[in-house]
Amino acid sequence: MRRGANTLPAKIFLGLLTLSFIGWGVGSRLGASHSDTLATVGDTKITLGEFQRAYQRQSQALSRQIGQALTPDMARSIGLPQQTLGALMADATVANMAAATGLGVSDERLAQGIADDPQLRAPGAQSFNRDYFAQLLNQNGMNEAMFIAERRKEELSQQLAFGLVGGLTVPKTMVGAIYRYQNEARDIRYLTLARAQVEPIGKPADDVLAKWYEEHKGEFRAPEFRAIEVLALTPDAVADPSAVTDEEVSREYERTKDQYGAPEQRRIQQLFYATPEEAAAAAAKLKAGASFDQLIADAGSKPEDVDLGLLARDKVLDPAVAEAAFGLALDTPSEPVKSSFGTVLLRVTEIQPAHTKTLSEVAPDIRKAIAAKAAERSVLEVHDEVEDALAGGATLQEVASRFKLKLVTAEVDPEGNGTDDQPVAGLPDQAELLKAAFAADEGGENEPLSINHSFIWYNVAKVTPGRERALDEVKDKAIVAWTDAEAQVRLTAKADEMVKDLKAGTPIDALAGTASVEVETASGVTRQAGDAGLGADGVNAAFGGPKGHVAAVAGPDGTRIVLEVAEVVNPTMPEGAGEAVDIADRIATAVGQGLYGQYLAAAQEEFGTTVNQSLLNAAIGAGNASN
Repeated sequence: MRRGANTLPAKIFLGLLTLSFIGWGVGSRLGASHSDTLATVGDTKITLGEFQRAYQRQSQALSRQIGQALTPDMARSIGLPQQTLGALMADATVANMAAATGLGVSDERLAQGIADDPQLRAPGAQSFNRDYFAQLLNQNGMNEAMFIAERRKEELSQQLAFGLVGGLTVPKTMVGAIYRYQNEARDIRYLTLARAQVEPIGKPADDVLAKWYEEHKGEFRAPEFRAIEVLALTPDAVADPSAVTDEEVSREYERTKDQYGAPEQRRIQQLFYATPEEAAAAAAKLKAGASFDQLIADAGSKPEDVDLGLLARDKVLDPAVAEAAFGLALDTPSEPVKSSFGTVLLRVTEIQPAHTKTLSEVAPDIRKAIAAKAAERSVLEVHDEVEDALAGGATLQEVASRFKLKLVTAEVDPEGNGTDDQPVAGLPDQAELLKAAFAADEGGENEPLSINHSFIWYNVAKVTPGRERALDEVKDKAIVAWTDAEAQVRLTAKADEMVKDLKAGTPIDALAGTASVEVETASGVTRQAGDAGLGADGVNAAFGGPKGHVAAVAGPDGTRIVLEVAEVVNPTMPEGAGEAVDIADRIATAVGQGLYGQYLAAAQEEFGTTVNQSLLNAAIGAGNASN
C-alpha cells in the first residue's frame, strides 16, 4: 500500500498541499488547555471535530486519485495528518489576519458567488439548482453550513492574497532569459561510433579474465531459489460461459450497448520537416503536381516509415496533428502543420467511420463477462471448501485434483526466473506471489493471497540460498560480459581521442573518413524538443558550450557519439503574446505563492501557535509517537 504514496496522483496531491503546510511546529507549544482543542493560532481554535472532517475528506480524495483505499499507516507515512492540520492552521492564520485588518465577505456576495459558480451546477445546466447542490454536498460528506464556512475561508484567503501579491509582474529580462533558454536552437554535426569501429576483440587471457571476474563476481552471483507449489482459485477457473443463455447475452448487450460504440479511425501518414521553410517548399511541390508518395521517397523513407497507424482522434498524441488529420479528405495532403516537434505534412489513407458493434461481434466477450461475474460468487464458496480441506490435512496436490484446479510447481528466484535464467511461466499474480513466497518460511503454513476476486495458496517446499559462483561455472558468460565491457572501454577511448583532435582543429569530416562513418546532422535542436539520434545525453552535451563546442557521450545501443556544435540560433522573444506571456504568468504565480506562504508563516509565528500532539496522535491512531 505504501507504494501508492509514490504514484503521480499522490505526488500531485501532496504538491497542492505544500502551500498550506507552513509554519508547522513554528513557535508551537505542545499541549493545549482544552481537551477538544487540537491546535490554536493566536485566538483562533481548531477543534478535533474540524480536523477529523477535513482529514476524512482529504483521505477520501487521495483514495480516489490513487485508486485504492488509504490506510491509516499509509496516510501517516506520507504526512497527511500534518498536512491537513497545516492547512487548517493556514486558514486560522487568515482568520486572524482578517480580524486584524477588517477583511470580510458579506452574506450577499458569498451567496452570489456560490450561485454563479459553474462547478456547482449540473453538467450542461445554465443556472444554479439547490437540489443538485445538496446532492453534490452529500457526495462530498458536507452540509450547507460546512460548505459556506469553507467558502468564506476561501474568499478571505483570496482577498488577503490578492492584496499582498495580486498584480505581481515579472521583469522582462527574466522572462526573456527563460524564453531564450527554452527556445535556443542548435545545429549539431556528429559521428556515431559503433562496436564495429573497435572490433575484432580477442578472447581475454586467463589471468586477465580472472582478475576482471574478481572485480565483478557480484554480477554473476547465483540468487536465492525457492521451490514453490501454487494453487490459484480465480473466477476464470470456475467460470462456465456455456451456462450463459443467449437471452442473458442479448439483455446485457441492450443494457450496455453504448459502450460498444467505436469512434471514427483514420490511418495517418506524417512527414516531418526540420524547419517551416522546408515544409512550405514540400507543400509547394504538391501544388505543382508532385505526389505525397514522391515526397516520402524524397525524404528517403518508405510508406510504412511515416505511417502513424489506424488511430481514433483521442489516440493521436499531438492535438494539432489530430485536428488537422481529422479535417482532411481521404488521400488529400494537408497544408504544413506546426506540431509539438516541428512542422509536418499529413495524409489520410484510410477512414473507418464511427459505428456500434453488433451483438454477434461482442457476444463472446459478453458471455465471458457474465460468466466471470457469476463466478466471483462461486469463488467465495469454493474458497471455504478448499480451506476446510487443507485444515483437514489435504495437500495442495490433493485439493487441486478434488476441485479440478491447476497446481503449478516451480523453482524460481525473486525476479521470477528459473534455474535456466529464463522467466518461469504460469505463476499467477507473479509480483505479489513472489513477494509473499520469499518472505515465507520453508515448509510453513501460509495464509492464501486475496487478489482481484481470486485466492492463491502457496507452499515453499525448499529454499536454496544465494551464493557466489566460481569462474568455471559461468566462464562463457563472463567472457561475453568482459568483451562487452572492453568494447565500451575502447569506444570511449576512441571517442575521447576524436574530441582531442576536434579541439586541435581537425575537421569532423576528416575524422569521419578515417573512421569510415558518416557525418550526421541534427538541425534546430532545442532543450525541449531534443533529437532522437543524439539521445538525451547528446542533447545535454550539445548545450554544454558555445558554437564550436565538442563533446563525446554515450549513444543508444552501446554506441558513442562525438558531436560538434555547428550553429547556435538565439530566438527573439515575441512581444505580448504566446509563450512569453505563459512564462511570465507561471513565474508570477510561483513567486506570488512563495511570498504569500512566507507571509503566512511569519504571521503564524507572530500570533503564536499550539498543537496538542497527544490528541493528534490519538485522532490518527499513532499512539504516543510523534509523526
